[in-house]
Amino acid sequence: MTPLLHRSFTPDLEVRSGGDGRTIYGIAVPWEAPQRIDDKLVEQFARGAFNHQLRAANRVRVAREHVTLGGTLIGAMQAMRDDSAGLYVELRVSRTPVGDETLELVRDGALRDLSIGFRERQNRRLPGGILERVTADLFEVAVVMTGAYGELATAAGVRSAETGCSCQAARRLDVAAQVLAGLPMLPPAA
Repeated sequence: MTPLLHRSFTPDLEVRSGGDGRTIYGIAVPWEAPQRIDDKLVEQFARGAFNHQLRAANRVRVAREHVTLGGTLIGAMQAMRDDSAGLYVELRVSRTPVGDETLELVRDGALRDLSIGFRERQNRRLPGGILERVTADLFEVAVVMTGAYGELATAAGVRSAETGCSCQAARRLDVAAQVLAGLPMLPPAA
């Protein structure tokens, strides 16, 4: 069986008033943004790498740090879609002590990063040695202290279950797409 892999990204989180304010939303995985993972691996995700799961978003779990690394389950994904900047997600946070604490830390700006747990399905090697994840199975999205992709994956905020995506979130997604478009390709590790 293919091992479960983790990749972290920095979201831009905020909490909205109104409703119950328990849904985190934004970009969990940036498309076509090469990132050095270690001395031997530079990877990126192809647009649509998770499209086979779009109708089964509720099967993806939400955690505070990765459960396999000692973290805690705090909810489940409500929705995901293929956005021009990356994989857009809506994460429902349960009313638990760790879930409440996570939302408060997001509101305060103390937690800003997202990390994904995935299993690779199909990869291809690009010029320059970059490994592109063509398809992968997403198992978990975690709110973590430090993300691997920096500002490239942005969680635009937290909102109530009743409201739609705000104009502010749309602006942030546009900014994220512009940042991604201007990034140079990373050379392979020496």
